[in-house]
Amino acid sequence: MSAETPQSETSAIVLDPADDVAVLVAPVEAGARVNVAGSDGVLSLPVRQTLPMGHKIALHALPAGSQVRKYGEVIGRLTEPVAPGDHVHIHNLASQRAVTRP
Repeated sequence: MSAETPQSETSAIVLDPADDVAVLVAPVEAGARVNVAGSDGVLSLPVRQTLPMGHKIALHALPAGSQVRKYGEVIGRLTEPVAPGDHVHIHNLASQRAVTRP
């Protein structure tokens, strides 16, 4: 991650250095750059979709089948590849925590 920027410019957070995704703390518009605050400083990522607060974006490229970590825990496995800044959600992540009912 690069040099620190002011907290007011941060729009996503990472709580564990092993995380593959960041969580948006504010909504973002398609085409914007998201400043991701982590323990190593701030990383700036492009976002291609308009996304609401609370959703996840990829911190780095990940192939289909990869386990995804959030808050230091594996939360699921990707069903398709993602690029840095891509939305990671139910459309491309098979949850390892959700209970599905028949």
